[in-house]
Amino acid sequence: MKAVDNSTETPLNTMVQAGIGADLAWVSGPVEAAFSAMVNGPVAPAVPAATIGERLSRIDLSAGEGLQSAIGEAAALMADGDLLSAHARCFGYFNPTPAWPGVLADLLSAVRNPQLCVVSHAPASVMMERKLIAWLNEALGFPASATGHFTSGGSEANATGLQVALARLFPGYDTDGAQALPGPARIYASADSHLAWIKLARAAGLGRNAVSLIPTDGGGRLDPDALRGAIAADRAAGAVPVMIAATAGTTNAGMIDPLHACADIAVETGLHLHVDAAWAGALIVDETRRPLLDGIERADSVTVDAHKWLAVPMGAGMVFVRDAEALSRAFAVTTSYMPAGDGVDAYVTSYQWSRRFIGLRLWMTLRTIGVAGYRAMFDRQFALADALRDGLVMRGWHIRNASRLPVVLFEDPGGRDSAALAAWLEADRQTWLGHVAFEGRPALRACITSYLTGPDDIEVLLDRLDAARAAVQPASR
Repeated sequence: MKAVDNSTETPLNTMVQAGIGADLAWVSGPVEAAFSAMVNGPVAPAVPAATIGERLSRIDLSAGEGLQSAIGEAAALMADGDLLSAHARCFGYFNPTPAWPGVLADLLSAVRNPQLCVVSHAPASVMMERKLIAWLNEALGFPASATGHFTSGGSEANATGLQVALARLFPGYDTDGAQALPGPARIYASADSHLAWIKLARAAGLGRNAVSLIPTDGGGRLDPDALRGAIAADRAAGAVPVMIAATAGTTNAGMIDPLHACADIAVETGLHLHVDAAWAGALIVDETRRPLLDGIERADSVTVDAHKWLAVPMGAGMVFVRDAEALSRAFAVTTSYMPAGDGVDAYVTSYQWSRRFIGLRLWMTLRTIGVAGYRAMFDRQFALADALRDGLVMRGWHIRNASRLPVVLFEDPGGRDSAALAAWLEADRQTWLGHVAFEGRPALRACITSYLTGPDDIEVLLDRLDAARAAVQPASR
């Protein structure tokens, strides 16, 4: 065997041997600047995307320039060209400010780089995640026999729920796939649900037509009578109903589908009930607001994204499954190059094989602030949403949704186009709002999910909305 010269150093060896103190000093500047910008800086990017593209075109990726230059370059590109979605006044969607404990968790897990696919590779990390999932299953109202795991996000969690449904209801699905179904599959979701279901149906080999979008009740919630009718009509036509995908906290308007009614229908028809609670599911950690999700405990599987309202970095989804055996059946695989596990290892119960320590983000944040810390955050955000609603009404705006969550849909009764108002606000760069369609009409949407958001930010939003209304002419009628 050829000898290896131990005196030969690589750039990476040199960085480790020199110590990380100086490197962290270089990193702390951009990190502190980013956190400061979330409160004091503009929300929308300062530099057009075309200009960022031109800057990137001049970068030679084959030439290394050292860590200090690289971190400065990346930080400058992001500061100039990205929407600061973690900003206190970015109200456009569910991507809140990551809390510092979760950021540190990412650093720690990246440095140690544990492989969580099997318990024997990283028993401490795996068992920490399992303890967290078990604790959340209990908060959800699931039995002690329930299971679950962390995912890359809500789409993977929802896809897992679909695979579990197919494995539960059709014993041959794990070997024969869609051919095990006696007819074309049907998945039922609200017309106002997250349409990732269409992509997931395609990926599962069921096709776009498998997704049946059920009309809402006029207020953004799934209509149970329409659901019953659709299931009966599909069965009469030879289709195979598989799953009801209820939503707890719709993306458009923060509405919660009638979970008990959906559960009743699932029992009556023998369907799998999945609840996509990617955003509002965070409330399971707050027993004072857990009643808002009443009925979720009757689901067969549930999605919750920690990165949407539990203040941890992207992406940290979770799926909770009542039937542990069905989860194993959906993903079971054997191979000689994996060590013997305990039957519930991640590589035999999830899409992922190689898995990073996603759960540490939530573990660290929960161990730092506890349930009381989350409850205080929710208290503040619910109060701020009430203040925003009151302020909008006082200033002549019209509230469109009746959500009890901190999501506010509204429009200008004077006929100004919501898209034009949102575009003016984005160009103004001081705030950022969502622009959505709700019950057939456009609306502006404000989501209050950042722990940095305070009363002053609500006042800034109200003032800038008035300025936008003054600048945008009413649409002709």
